[in-house]
Amino acid sequence: MRAVIVEDEKPSRERLKNLLAELGVEVIGEAGDGKDALKAIEKLKPDVVFLDINLPELSGMEVLSKLKFRPKVVFVTAYDQYAVKAFEENAVDYILKPFSKERLKKAIERAKEVNERVLERLEAISKEYMRMFPVKLGNEIFIIPEEDVYYFKAEEKYVFLVTKDKEYFCDFTLKELERRLDPKKFCRVHKSYMVAIEKIKKISPWFSGAHIITLKDDEGTKIKVSRGYYPLLRKKLGL
Repeated sequence: MRAVIVEDEKPSRERLKNLLAELGVEVIGEAGDGKDALKAIEKLKPDVVFLDINLPELSGMEVLSKLKFRPKVVFVTAYDQYAVKAFEENAVDYILKPFSKERLKKAIERAKEVNERVLERLEAISKEYMRMFPVKLGNEIFIIPEEDVYYFKAEEKYVFLVTKDKEYFCDFTLKELERRLDPKKFCRVHKSYMVAIEKIKKISPWFSGAHIITLKDDEGTKIKVSRGYYPLLRKKLGL
């Protein structure tokens, strides 16, 4: 098998490369971030990609969503088993860090057994809307169901998922969320905000043609709706 490794930590990348060599897998390319991963995979067209989820530039999920070439994918991740449930159907297999040589061997064997029908199903799944979101709070990872989300907000280089009473770091960009969220349930209202439509309590006029959304949470959170996004919100509300 011909493989590409995508891992931002060099020691982890070297260890995986050495183990794959011992198991008879030819590593034909490596990448340390999502953008380089896209280039390497499209150019080299490997049989399998060993892909980390947390990556600079683009996440592992963003890499998958942008690929035109569809290789077999084995996630190599530090997420615990509950978080991995949100990803595992998009991959041939997943390996939790730290992993053993024997566990890696099983992933390789599984990748060899994958047939075209499975790959077609993986491609279809990648186009489905996200219904659950793996998020971080401190050193813990939680899975937040769609119905608990009030809004997403971007602050500098980070995106946060906000529920009724908590805020979590979310490893997706707003641009990616626009593609992956159900458009009947979520709406971009500002360059930095995306809200759950059913969590909107009221919309009030503001200055210079802008509007303010008030949410149904206990704090009555207010979010500005940019003029450019207001027509889209009206359309989704049937106004």
